[in-house]
Amino acid sequence: MSSVIGAGVSLSGIFIEDFLFPFNLKSGITTSDVGKAVALDTSAANTVKLAGDGDRIIGRLETVENRLSEGILVGTVSLKGGLKFPVKSGETVAIGDTIQGAGSGEVKTIAVSTDTDGTGTPTVKHTVHDGRNIVVEVGTGYAVVILL
Repeated sequence: MSSVIGAGVSLSGIFIEDFLFPFNLKSGITTSDVGKAVALDTSAANTVKLAGDGDRIIGRLETVENRLSEGILVGTVSLKGGLKFPVKSGETVAIGDTIQGAGSGEVKTIAVSTDTDGTGTPTVKHTVHDGRNIVVEVGTGYAVVILL
């Protein structure tokens, strides 16, 4: 759990083997996309795509296998664990946030919703959570997220 004695606990890289699943991959995904966030591609059964802007993240791409002889592109996706995702440049992610797709397999915080009193003056701010993920660690350009 800890990479350096005395450095404390890190949940980064903890995956649960029972939650590694094979999926068909949307065309265009390559081995350079390993480690990025993925979302369901609703245009085809059992298929994932790189998480687009606002997409609900289902996991992290772990492997890519181009099976040209079969005419398919497949990969393994981690659906649960302490997974490290790339944060989109210019976005701020904080511990306790919930994330969503930001495009190209990167992530961002789910938007803060603001209620107003009718005059345009904000009265209440709250973060929208999808109940499936929570940021537990943030570093330069990445966030470690527990996917439930």
